[in-house]
Amino acid sequence: MTLDDRSLDISAPGPWARALELMQSTSRFELWVSVPDGPSLCMLRNGENAWLMYLREPGDSGFRSSGDAHRPGMGVFTLSNGQVDEYPLAWSIELAQCLQALVDFRDRDGARPEGVTWCES
Repeated sequence: MTLDDRSLDISAPGPWARALELMQSTSRFELWVSVPDGPSLCMLRNGENAWLMYLREPGDSGFRSSGDAHRPGMGVFTLSNGQVDEYPLAWSIELAQCLQALVDFRDRDGARPEGVTWCES
């Protein structure tokens, strides 16, 4: 797992729980969880706004989360390299839903989390 370019070991339950706590207590970040040479799950968070991107393999256009399709506005998200991007708030889902998706991704060996509505990118 990479959180804002910091590598976190999540191979055991203790470090995984600490990583989840860190995600809950950090209001802005870019996070990546990957299966070697396989799928990746990215989470961008800015306060209460968070969304996910799922890539089946490196270079894939992938899928993004879909929240309230009628939610207006853009959210500002800071990438790990300092770049600031805007994405539709309609892509944002509940923080708890994002965290559960990360757990599902890990527990299901990189399978796309089922508890999220996905849109192909």
